Amino acid sequence: MEATNDLNYDSYLARAIEIFNDRMDADFTGDNIILTCFMTEDQKEIFEQFCSKYFPYRLNDRYQEEGYFDFRASSFIGIDNGGKDGILLRTDIPYHPVELLHIFLHELAHIYCAHHELDGKSFYDEYCEDYAQTKEEDGIINAGYAVWRECIAEVIAIELDDSCEIVPLKEKADVLRQLKGEIEPVDGKLAVSEILAAVMTSSEIEASQTWEEAETAILSLNLFDTPPEMDLFRLVYTQLRTTFLEIDVDFIHELGYLYLNILSLAVIRNLRQN
Repeated sequence: MEATNDLNYDSYLARAIEIFNDRMDADFTGDNIILTCFMTEDQKEIFEQFCSKYFPYRLNDRYQEEGYFDFRASSFIGIDNGGKDGILLRTDIPYHPVELLHIFLHELAHIYCAHHELDGKSFYDEYCEDYAQTKEEDGIINAGYAVWRECIAEVIAIELDDSCEIVPLKEKADVLRQLKGEIEPVDGKLAVSEILAAVMTSSEIEASQTWEEAETAILSLNLFDTPPEMDLFRLVYTQLRTTFLEIDVDFIHELGYLYLNILSLAVIRNLRQN
């Protein structure tokens, strides 16, 4: 089936909820996950209506700024609103049915993690706003959380999505090489998140029994070999095999520190190439 705008979005969300509840023992329903659709022409109006009704704290977002709505879907976490979370879905672009299901699984993963990663508390509220002693430390924690939240949501979505084949690293080499080239100050966090998710869901890494086995497989790509890159892979590999989606600020801080080191190396590399 080709990509189309003529899809029943509610039915695909219902299927994603069914998969998530079955595999992750979640308690999502059509009543506690509010789906709202928007298009470019009405995005600010729909956002304001959606947030005013269910997520008033999100009206503090910088949604008036250009680029805020550069997403296909975004998750919203309920606070004192009767236990409702939400997904805002862009509908003025065509989706392949398989793609739409995966998008919903990814957004449900964001919501699930937000409620389970820190004993029901909000990691962002606890640690990403004025927790650290300095702005620099705040920046490290925020960068780490931005990388992690996209990585773990995509890892979970891939594991739950039967249409996602688990393939060897060498079959992902071209995509990984492209993503490595996209590590720069603006979108670097997303690129690193996607690299981590792709590597961690490769067949060699999933089958590995030890970090040493995984390390050998990653190094065989001849694509990642710097100490910060390998330390980041080791950190995430260990996290996924111990507390999985449950996190603490020390883990996120270390992740952010390594990301910023990788970003610095990428900036230097790009300057030399130019």
